[in-house]
Amino acid sequence: MSERDRQYAIQIGDDAWIDFIDLDGRYDQAIDIDALLGELWPLICRLETHCAAGCCGMDAFDFTQAGIAAALLELDRAQLHAACAQARSAVAAAASDVFMSNTMNHMADKRVFLQLLAHIDRCIVGP
Repeated sequence: MSERDRQYAIQIGDDAWIDFIDLDGRYDQAIDIDALLGELWPLICRLETHCAAGCCGMDAFDFTQAGIAAALLELDRAQLHAACAQARSAVAAAASDVFMSNTMNHMADKRVFLQLLAHIDRCIVGP
């Protein structure tokens, strides 16, 4: 996949990405995901290390395993694991298939956010 193809993908590792799913014709269906992420915000805010979300959107965040491990150092993994499960359930149950986050300056298909939450949860419970 070329750099152009990855323009809207979310990097989760050196050569690992969550691919963008086209939203053409669905932008007006977007609902706010920020409230659904609840208790994950302390972690997500610590991942905003590359730039500011208002400037770079998801590219501002370090969603790599190493980035998440560094952000977890002063956080309660068990609490975040529970918060991640709650967020995944809330996102999966939401009526729309398109979400927007004003805080992260991003809009994505539900499947993208679910993949990201699954990745974050694997990092939380991992070694």
